[in-house]
Amino acid sequence: MTTSSESASGRGKGMPTYIALDISKSMQKHEDLLNETLAKIVKELYLNPRVAEFVHLSIVTFSTAPTVVVRMTELTRMKQMPVLRCHGGTRFGPLFELLRDRIDIDVPLLQDQGYRVVRPVVFLLTDGAPTDRPPSAWEEPHRALVDREWERHPRVISFGFGDAVESILRRMSTVQTYMADPALGDGTGALPEAMNGMLSSMVASVQARELRLPTEVAGYRVLSEDYVEQ
Repeated sequence: MTTSSESASGRGKGMPTYIALDISKSMQKHEDLLNETLAKIVKELYLNPRVAEFVHLSIVTFSTAPTVVVRMTELTRMKQMPVLRCHGGTRFGPLFELLRDRIDIDVPLLQDQGYRVVRPVVFLLTDGAPTDRPPSAWEEPHRALVDREWERHPRVISFGFGDAVESILRRMSTVQTYMADPALGDGTGALPEAMNGMLSSMVASVQARELRLPTEVAGYRVLSEDYVEQ
């Protein structure tokens, strides 16, 4: 049901949502599984207009360089999900720069369509440590992305498995960090559970019209619950 406040402002609330996927060489063994689980998320959103009306999804991949696989405005027009190929290193700095640039493009686009834009959300999924050179090169782009002085700074939620470094993911996250239990294996169980956690969060956020995160994701430990105010 549309509320009076939503009617007065046009189309109601919209939450720019970015899934940032590590497709570095270490993910090659999970390539088919990655494509299958990502296609599942896209299909679920496409078949649920109520979710898609609030969650405005963009898919970004990163390895040696980042790529916008699906722009926020293209999801409902997609006829087929692009096939992801894993290669290269795990550079986070260029990813954070790209995300900031895209947010500065996407937020005004949603506002022009009549949405009241909720703070953007980034779901970051990785199985490795940064290969940026020098090793600290990702830190400044990350600071710029989450700088609270920047009105559009997103909330960042991380999912790590495999060789992902817990201490680094804690620093990258601004809301919550999920680390996979090694018992899930090399990613065969960890990857789909992480994607299911992302999808569950998007669906749960629709009713509240703001970000709602799962308190539990099967096989993952929750490392932080430091919520960022809107």
